[in-house]
Amino acid sequence: MRPHPVNNGIWAMLSKIKKMEQRLRSAGLPMVLARLPYWLLALQYCYSMQSKMARIEKIALRIRAWLASVQELSAREEARTELLDVRQDMRDDIECTKRTLWDLREICIDVTRLFSTVGYSSRRLARLQEQLVKLLSDSYESATQLQQLLAEHDAAALALLREMQAPERRVTARGA
Repeated sequence: MRPHPVNNGIWAMLSKIKKMEQRLRSAGLPMVLARLPYWLLALQYCYSMQSKMARIEKIALRIRAWLASVQELSAREEARTELLDVRQDMRDDIECTKRTLWDLREICIDVTRLFSTVGYSSRRLARLQEQLVKLLSDSYESATQLQQLLAEHDAAALALLREMQAPERRVTARGA
């Protein structure tokens, strides 16, 4: 199993710990003490996941706020032609954010697999992984909804602008 490139450091550490565990067990150390380094590494990763979750929650809040703003904007009659993303820069930025969220989700799942590969499991690690994967998946879904809403808003706004310009074109064509 080849871990995600971001997880190579964790994989290398787990491999070293596995060798150390084997040496400690062959030296007569009880299994509980020989596996203590796994617990410490898992604990460190749990703290890392908690800080990532706090940052991702802020990103998720921003995405949901944008989604609510665009929904509100799209619903207002006078704002139907505002916030046009003609070059699709905003949707491209959202796509980049979605890819990052999905990559983080895969990395998180991969780390838990790495720990299970060496025979270590942690309820805390599994619980945090589940929470982080849910947060990432929900954020991804909100970003997808935002992308779709922007595309729909842009299409409707462009159609309305074309419709508004159509009478002007007819008048110009008659006058020529």
